[in-house]
Amino acid sequence: MSNQTPDNSEPTLPLLRQERENVVDFGGLCPLYYAPMHYPTEVELYEPSFDPHSAALHENSRQPAATVKVQVPLPCGHFNIWRPLHDRRAPVAARLARFFVGSAALQPDGRVVAPNNSTWDSRISYSSADDEYYENGHVLPVINGWRHGTLAARSLFRKVEHDWMMTYLAPEQGNSHQQPLAVWRFNYAESRRAVERFHAVLGFSLFAESAAVEWCVRPLSSHRFRRIPIHVLTPEEARYFSEIGSGDSGESHADDSLEQRARIIEQYCGQILAYRASSNEYNDYVVHSVPALAADLTQYVEGEYGFELAVSFVPASEGPDGWQKAQVARQSLHHPISGRMREGEDALSRCGLDFRIKLRDDIVVPPVSVELTHALTATAPEQRLCMDGPGCNFTICVRDPENTVGSLQPPIGAHEHVLRADSEYFAALLESDMAESSSKQVELEGMPYGPVRSAIYFLYADSVPREESMDLNDWIVLLDVASRLSIPRLHQLSQARILAEVVPDTLAALQDPSDEDSYKVPAEYPDLETIELLQGVAADTGAHDLAQALDRLVAYYPIEVCENRIRSSPVGEFVPPPPHHMGTHDHDPGIRFAVGRAQGPFGRGPFGHHDFEIEGGDPHGPVQMPIMAGPVIHPEIAPGFAHAGGNHRGVHDGGFLGRLLGNWRLTNIPNNGHADPPAPQPGPVPDVPHATHAHMPPPESDSESD
Repeated sequence: MSNQTPDNSEPTLPLLRQERENVVDFGGLCPLYYAPMHYPTEVELYEPSFDPHSAALHENSRQPAATVKVQVPLPCGHFNIWRPLHDRRAPVAARLARFFVGSAALQPDGRVVAPNNSTWDSRISYSSADDEYYENGHVLPVINGWRHGTLAARSLFRKVEHDWMMTYLAPEQGNSHQQPLAVWRFNYAESRRAVERFHAVLGFSLFAESAAVEWCVRPLSSHRFRRIPIHVLTPEEARYFSEIGSGDSGESHADDSLEQRARIIEQYCGQILAYRASSNEYNDYVVHSVPALAADLTQYVEGEYGFELAVSFVPASEGPDGWQKAQVARQSLHHPISGRMREGEDALSRCGLDFRIKLRDDIVVPPVSVELTHALTATAPEQRLCMDGPGCNFTICVRDPENTVGSLQPPIGAHEHVLRADSEYFAALLESDMAESSSKQVELEGMPYGPVRSAIYFLYADSVPREESMDLNDWIVLLDVASRLSIPRLHQLSQARILAEVVPDTLAALQDPSDEDSYKVPAEYPDLETIELLQGVAADTGAHDLAQALDRLVAYYPIEVCENRIRSSPVGEFVPPPPHHMGTHDHDPGIRFAVGRAQGPFGRGPFGHHDFEIEGGDPHGPVQMPIMAGPVIHPEIAPGFAHAGGNHRGVHDGGFLGRLLGNWRLTNIPNNGHADPPAPQPGPVPDVPHATHAHMPPPESDSESD
């Protein structure tokens, strides 16, 4: 998990410097919901689709009926709580394939998938020239409007300069009581995949020395934002960046220039690189970020399921147009992104904001090593060696302390070069001067016979015998054996299976469709005793990945419960307020809303063991004092305010989760006139085929109707 923020990296904006009470506290920020638009303004890239080959006609029913297999692409995470994120390897909706004609991503069967050599699993790009967001390198807008793609924003607007043909995000003119701010949120906890790498193009421009732009990042498991430093390149350093257009890089060889450039980027890893541009008749001070250069910000969020990225503006203090001196995502209107289908991802290099995330599984099981593959096929490439088979030249005897009948534990025959290839223990033993190396036999004391035999079998077959019948205890014992025999691949596999035994496939906490006022967790979670036990096992066996995954489980479970509960709530609780109060909570004693009180624990184990129930507002219950609707983290409770009626919702959790969540309250303003988020649809279903089973024509394409 991420380290605590050093004092010298604290943000200057008080709101971002505020420390959260707990991991589900938004720290004064309010997530805002913007209803998705429809094509052609916005496109649903990964919508449900159907497989025409799975259509089946039912003739026994009174009315002709057909069933078809619907394919629903599951998200790998969420963007700003409500927007689903998909792995770029997921195929794009078939009806959109015609937009990718000529693209390398277009497959012969009509599917559109990312190339196999793609570096990033998830990517969100914003073009201010189009005022659109794009996902995973596909040049089709998934979100229209810069504000609709933020978690929270205030005192900002998109400025279009028709005379200079430029556009950018800038502070609102004449707004001096609020410092401009925008926040984006990424959460991949749903797929249990952690951030392996995070690169981002964070374009900005400054036209006065008193103006400033500050970027900050906060892992979702951390309580504080951390400021991302900005390094302004010296003239000597800037000459190695050809995209800047300053200096004469032709004086040195191209290879030397690339090497120096790489050294500079590595030296300032974790920082945003900028350069001082030449002054002009309008501005004496000009600083731009290096165009299209993605900063490596992995060190801030590595090993996390999610994070928040924020940018704050400081307008210039001099001149009537000081608000215009700090800009983000500055782009030329002459080079928009929309319509550049044939350019593909190359068109997105012009985006002023570009977030690129590489994900990894909680526990990565490496492929079979090349050395082991060669060892298994060295004598006969067409036939693999096997344990206890012909040619075995090494014997393994196991002294199991729990076994009383030695005849049931025959020696295990193996090949010396196979053991040497994938077991650090046997490799060191066979290369030593010990007696076992010359006698070609070893006795393993105090180890269980069955797991040892399974471990040796794994070297030959790349599988564990009777794997489907093994329980948690069996995997723990096998993990210990793999650790003592130093078999890395089996060690990782055992960690992954242990985690799968104690953690469900999803961290979702979903609303019960049969009762709109109750919530349930559809899976059981391990209690604290189980987690502490597994942490001890991980420490004893060197299972560092398992220990980190369990830490993430404890940290992100309440976060995911919080987000899913928000997604399950009516969107009226998150309707954007008037622009001058956009995105943050400012408490005003003159405006008060009563909040309902919830009773009963939530979840299982230390998190509780009952359904979550919501009750109406309590005349003597807690009172919130936000100036706008939305989830408010307010630790103080002011009793004695009358209940105003309406469909108020609240949350109060006991036990371990309650201590994590704190006094979290959702405030709902009734009768707001906004609909709930659109429910997933089953996708287009073809008409009933009129042909026989022997020959069923595929359903007609709906490409013309799009």
